[in-house]
Amino acid sequence: MDVSTVACDICKHQKQETNHWLVVIEKPGFEGLIFLPSEAAQEPRVEGYIYRDLCGHMCAQKKLSQWLDELKNINYPTKGDAA
Repeated sequence: MDVSTVACDICKHQKQETNHWLVVIEKPGFEGLIFLPSEAAQEPRVEGYIYRDLCGHMCAQKKLSQWLDELKNINYPTKGDAA
């Protein structure tokens, strides 16, 4: 992977050779996030998944916070709701 073309999807920081980046993986319809070191999420990336490059822990925490905020807004059926 050419690091000169990779930027953080949260803060837009450009990747350098010595950075320790993360990748967050999402799958539409699956309610969860997978965080991996960028070295573990090498190409080829699987079709149907969304990969976001993150420059470190702070941006990973921001992404997790955004996801939790979105999760709060999902209306799940409760026990008393008719199926």
